[in-house]
Amino acid sequence: MIGVRRWSLLVAAAGVAIFALSFVPAWIVHERVVTGEGYRDVFVELSAWRDVAVPVVTAAALLALVVGLAGAVRALRPERIPGWLLIVGSVLVLGLLVASMLPVWQVGHASRVTLTPGWALIVAIGLGVVMLAAAVAPARPSGRVAIASVLLVLLVVAGGSIGRVIGLNLDEGDGRFWEAGSYTRPATGEEPAETISLDGSTYRVGDRWAGAFEWSGWTVVFDNDPACPDSRGSYHAHPAADAGIYFVRIVDTCLDGERGRDLETGIWARD
Repeated sequence: MIGVRRWSLLVAAAGVAIFALSFVPAWIVHERVVTGEGYRDVFVELSAWRDVAVPVVTAAALLALVVGLAGAVRALRPERIPGWLLIVGSVLVLGLLVASMLPVWQVGHASRVTLTPGWALIVAIGLGVVMLAAAVAPARPSGRVAIASVLLVLLVVAGGSIGRVIGLNLDEGDGRFWEAGSYTRPATGEEPAETISLDGSTYRVGDRWAGAFEWSGWTVVFDNDPACPDSRGSYHAHPAADAGIYFVRIVDTCLDGERGRDLETGIWARD
């Protein structure tokens, strides 16, 4: 019984240590390469509770605390907490930690983001190994249980890795700030009120402009307009209040810039 208590205390210490370490901003290295006018590298080190560390890394830290507390209870009252519960909890913690260590990336239109492990995550994985070993030691599981534990770790690693990829892509988005439909711009001193219709492949602005429409991220292209069939217009479409957009011209030589002046004037409000 003394051995069980000592091993359970080791489980508790490892779990609490992982949770305490989770607040250190050195779990995930968030590297962003911004393209456009040259390349800019931005490095940010995250704790287990920030941004793209949620939810997988955060879940590992929380579960480590739960397993640690269960280990403390088992050390005081072995009959209250079964040994298999510590084993399963430790397996899940280790699987989530290893899944958090695998690099993931997302390539967008104007930036590339890569997530790699920081030193705190590597230390946490070492503590996770200690926690699992301490949970297993007094139980002396059979070969089948050991194999099942390994398979469960691999399953959690695979699921956690997929979850991190999905989370990163949802967090980054595709950089598109417009939706299919129509937008209206009120009259200004220079331009009358007009409505632009976008369906993802064509566009129309009243009776003045119409043609093919292409996009990639926040960049939109107006092309094949009968008013200027040989002029492609490239713009950045930025978000505005109330789901509106406004255009910033990159290049558009249509009718000596007339289409560009029209599109860049004012805010196009979502109908």
